[in-house]
Amino acid sequence: MPNKILPILMLIAVFTWATAGAEEFHPVWGRGSLSAVQSFQAPQKIVGTHYFYWYDYPDHHFFDDGARTDDALQDHFPVADEVSFNSVEWHAQQMQDCVDAGIDFILPVYWGVVDNYFHPGIAFSVRGLGPLQTAMERRAREGKPSPKIGLFYDTSTLLPGVRGVVGREERYDLTQPEGKDIFYRTIRDFFYQIHPRHWAAIDGRPLVVLYASAFAARHDQSTLDYVYEQFAKDFHGLRPYVIKDRSWNFNADATTLWGAALTGPNIFGAVAQLGPGYIDAAVPGRTTPVRHREEGNFYRWSWNQVLNSGARIVLVETWNEMHEGTDICESREYGRQYIDLTREYSRKFKQNEKASETIELKYPDLLPPPPSTEGIEYESARSVRITLGEGGISEGIKLVRGNEDGPVENATLGGQNCVRTIQSGHTYMYFSVVDPFYFDDSEILVLEYTFWDEGHQRHELQYDSHDKNATLQGAYKGTSSVLCKNTKQWVTSKITLRDARFVNRQNRGADFRFAVSEGWLAIKEVTLTKESAVQ
Repeated sequence: MPNKILPILMLIAVFTWATAGAEEFHPVWGRGSLSAVQSFQAPQKIVGTHYFYWYDYPDHHFFDDGARTDDALQDHFPVADEVSFNSVEWHAQQMQDCVDAGIDFILPVYWGVVDNYFHPGIAFSVRGLGPLQTAMERRAREGKPSPKIGLFYDTSTLLPGVRGVVGREERYDLTQPEGKDIFYRTIRDFFYQIHPRHWAAIDGRPLVVLYASAFAARHDQSTLDYVYEQFAKDFHGLRPYVIKDRSWNFNADATTLWGAALTGPNIFGAVAQLGPGYIDAAVPGRTTPVRHREEGNFYRWSWNQVLNSGARIVLVETWNEMHEGTDICESREYGRQYIDLTREYSRKFKQNEKASETIELKYPDLLPPPPSTEGIEYESARSVRITLGEGGISEGIKLVRGNEDGPVENATLGGQNCVRTIQSGHTYMYFSVVDPFYFDDSEILVLEYTFWDEGHQRHELQYDSHDKNATLQGAYKGTSSVLCKNTKQWVTSKITLRDARFVNRQNRGADFRFAVSEGWLAIKEVTLTKESAVQ
């Protein structure tokens, strides 16, 4: 059976088994097949990269206009018309280049959606895995090595719109059976499509890297426990090795964080993530800040941070995301420069060499401030809060005083202590959140506050967000106005923040502020909760 059609036939089997009774179910891989897993060992230092295989010239992920005159790529493949997820030859060349770069495993950026695998625009996820493995098999017959294959689970496919679910807007709750099932089967079906001899595995456990949690309504430890338990049932006792994005609030095997190509390396114990730079100006509607490559110095600088860390797994962000200019593959713009740099530094990393270079960045101010360790006791907290006015307490949230546009004073209204704005014109009340609780994450937050319903017409929350289209690259994203009804009572309002960043970019390092254009605003309490903790 040719490997290029193997994944599709496996999916047919998956759909058949999914509707069968439990007594009729049999795992797709037998114990003999699983014995072919060639594992990395835990102390071993390894390097992987995110492999974007959604390209098929000229129809898929090349052009942003119907006339095919304007591509949306920041960087470009050397020969565009040879690029296709259907092409064994293209995959084979990419695998050779990965080997040349010292890459041990690739992470196909997987958009497969269970129950709708051939939905328009995302069918590449299953169609491309066959030619990829065919390329690897051919290279093996020729005596040539290839990287192993792990899963990068692009969790944006949890969104109903991406999944092609008509008439549904609410996100899936991964604490409930339906959500757990979709989450798990996405992981399971990927490994049903990859022969175990190609698996990237650590101590025999297939590698799964999770993208951000914000695309799910809720999750908790039971979400991942379900994955572990079901995977063991379907794969003869094996459990996956899960590297979670930091936004997931469960215990996994390791942690990482997306965005290192823009902000600099993210290092979390065993795992370090880095990238060469970032620019997405070619993509319509994007206004993301630019992280200049500085002729390779930003990449060199990032690798040197990793060499001096205790990491043993490096994730290079990315092999070939050409739209965002984070690619290290061969390109028209850079040739093989970043393949060569990756080979050089991956060799140093695997040989336990420490950094021996002094690299000065031309644009160091583009790096976000490092998170503070102040308030480390709130690192594992599910919520933080502040009560305001005389005798108030600060538990992970601080009132930021001293801003010229935000003078405040203690007050008592309705028998309750509070803080209110002083000036009657356009004014603000600023707050900061301790960094260990939330810093540059992507989890959904719920902000609840109690205000005195008098003294102004309306107010709004403005918060530091990931939305680059909002004011000052997202530092002051506004929410819907809250009307004052002049009831002269305390009123509690709740706002859900789906894209909070909180990297201290507002005045005097604040993370959010309340804005009032006329009159005064009084608040007595603010609570911020991670949505996964909301019951």
